[in-house]
Order: sequence, then structure tokens, then C-alpha cells
Amino acid sequence: MFSAYTGPIKTAILLFPFLALLVSAPILIFYYRKYGELGKFRSLVIYSFVFYLLTAYFLVILPLPSVETVSQMTGPRMQLHLFQSEIDFFHQTVFRINDTSTYLPAIKQSVFLEPIFNLALFFPLGVYCRYYFKFSWKKTTLISFCLSLFFELTQLSGLYFIYPRPYRLFDVDDLLHNTLGGGIGYLIAPLITFFLPSREELDLESLEDGKKVSLIRRTVAFLIDWFIIGIIFDLVPTLINLIAPNPLTNYLASDTNSFIFTLKVILYFILFTYFWRGKTFGKKIVKIQVMEENRSRISLWGLIKRYGLFYLLIRYDLDIFNYSINQLTTADSTGLIIHIGLAFISLCILLLFVFNLLYAFIRGKHRLFHEKASRTYTISTIREEGTNGEL
Repeated sequence: MFSAYTGPIKTAILLFPFLALLVSAPILIFYYRKYGELGKFRSLVIYSFVFYLLTAYFLVILPLPSVETVSQMTGPRMQLHLFQSEIDFFHQTVFRINDTSTYLPAIKQSVFLEPIFNLALFFPLGVYCRYYFKFSWKKTTLISFCLSLFFELTQLSGLYFIYPRPYRLFDVDDLLHNTLGGGIGYLIAPLITFFLPSREELDLESLEDGKKVSLIRRTVAFLIDWFIIGIIFDLVPTLINLIAPNPLTNYLASDTNSFIFTLKVILYFILFTYFWRGKTFGKKIVKIQVMEENRSRISLWGLIKRYGLFYLLIRYDLDIFNYSINQLTTADSTGLIIHIGLAFISLCILLLFVFNLLYAFIRGKHRLFHEKASRTYTISTIREEGTNGEL
């Protein structure tokens, strides 16, 4: 019996790191916009909550049978009699109220264990709702019921009609036990979480940390910016080219073209950032801004140096490295020496760039080489907005 529960949990553990990457982006954006930082303990709480939901979902749908096996099932699809599991406990177990020797064997039987597992499944939800989300008991109970209903409908639909019929029973008692489990978790939450920092303390910690600009926060802005660039320069020209093929849109959608890459950097990271006073869409979303030393706003020359060193130097250095490596097999003795030298110099530059990133991440130094060389730096706009009471 326990294998039916341990299998889905193992699956959740294996898939969680990959699915966490998918859910982390909106979570990071939300907290970066609100506080400027997620915070270490808050990260642990949120990701443990995501892992809990993932595990609960897998416990509902796994193991997956074959379509042929499900199509041959003839059992009932729904159990609509409330308290049927309690009735079954008294009729289908060895339990006798006047015989204490039957108590322990009875609670080991599946008729007893299944409702208990359904209670336990939603117990953590009640704890999270009270401790972190600050929901009331009524709201926690409603959320528990709605989540349980979603799980039961998932089963009733045959995993969203992938299967010809349900391969698990829709049971109203499960709704009752799940909801009850969430309510019990809410009531007992203070006994479990009394030693943990309060939600208010986590908010204050994140707000204080948000005055600094971490590399992770900047990475989120980086990913958003290149996602937007991909839509503007790659997706849109590709769609236009499908409708009305022309050489220009086909050329713009070429990722392998260094000239197009340079054009993206100049138009978006230099010109657009200059006119928006040190902000891009990604920076605006996570509330950071590029500034220049001894200036009230970033200069165009400062942006040219900043992004020229960060993007263009690395891009063309990679081009030189790849070109030199490709020429090694066909070059004469003199050319061989030249290309080996170019490849070595290019590799050193790339290694220095990687080392700078690792050093900054490990030591918590948030200012990278291209910022020092261009005399630019990144600030958090959370500080300004928090002072104005907009948080």
C-alpha cells in the first residue's frame, strides 16, 4: 500500500528542480517588484510549498495506467454517499468497540488508512495558508475544498479526457477529508511555526535586502530583456516572413549573424536604455536602473562602453575563437601559429569573463568588470518607491 504513495513522491523529487525553474520566474518578478528581493528563508518556504503542491498532484494522478487497461474498466466512476468511508470502517475492518485487541489491527487496514492519508495530504496546505499567506480559517477551508475539488475532477475527467474514462474513483468523502485536513492544519499551524520568523519579519528582511541589487535579480531582468528582444527581432519577422516572404525579415531573424546581434544591442540596450534613463523592460519589471558615476542620469557614451564590453566584446571574441579553431585544420605553418595565438587570447578573455562572474557571485560583489570600466552601476528603485509609500 505504501508504494502507491512513495512512488509519486519520488517522481515529484526528480521533476521538482525542472518544474521549479518554470514557476520561479513569475515568483521572482512578483517579489522583486514588491520588495526588491526574495530572501533566503522566503525562498525556502515558497519552494517547499511548490514542492508540496507538486507532490500532492502526483499522489492524485500517479501511477498512470495504460489506455487499454482503463478502457476495460467497468467499476463505478463516482462515490456520492457522504461518510461512506466511516461506514466501511465499521463494516469492513476487524474493529470492535468492546474489544481493545482489535484497535491496532483495524487502524492498519486500508479502509482506515486511506481517509487518514487524505487528511494528512491537505494538512500542510492549512499550515501554509495560515503561516505564510495569512488567510482566515474560512478562506483556508474554502481553498482546501476548491483544491480537493480540482483533484477529484481531474480524476473524474480521466486526466482531462486523456483516458476514455476515470481510472480513479471520484469520492465525496475525499472532499470532506481533504477539506477537514486543511482546516486542522490551520488550527495546529501555530504549534508548528512558532519558532519560525513571521511573515512581517520576512517582508521587512526582503525590503531591506531589496535595497541591494543581487546578481539573481539582474539575471531575471536579463532573461526578460532577451525574451522581449526575441519577440521583436525573431518572432515578429518570422511571422511576417510566413505571411509575406521577403529578404529583410528573413535576415533580421538570423541569430547567427553578428551584425544583427550588434544591432539588437545598439537599439535596445544602448539607445532605448538611454532614452528611458537607464531602464529596459526587464529592469523596469524587477525595479532596477543603470546609473553613472558623478552624473544624475546615464550618458550615451557610458552605455556604449558598458554594453559594448559586456555583449559585443564577448560576442566577437567568441566569433574569433570559433574562426581560429576552424582554421587550424587548413592553415599553413605561419597561419597555424597565428590562429593558435588568436584562439588562446580569445579563450583567456572568455575565461576571465567567466571567472569575473563566479567571483562576483561567490564573494557577493555585484559590480562586474564592464561596470567598473564604464563607471556605471545598477541601483534598486525599490528604495525610492518605498520612501514614497508606494509599497
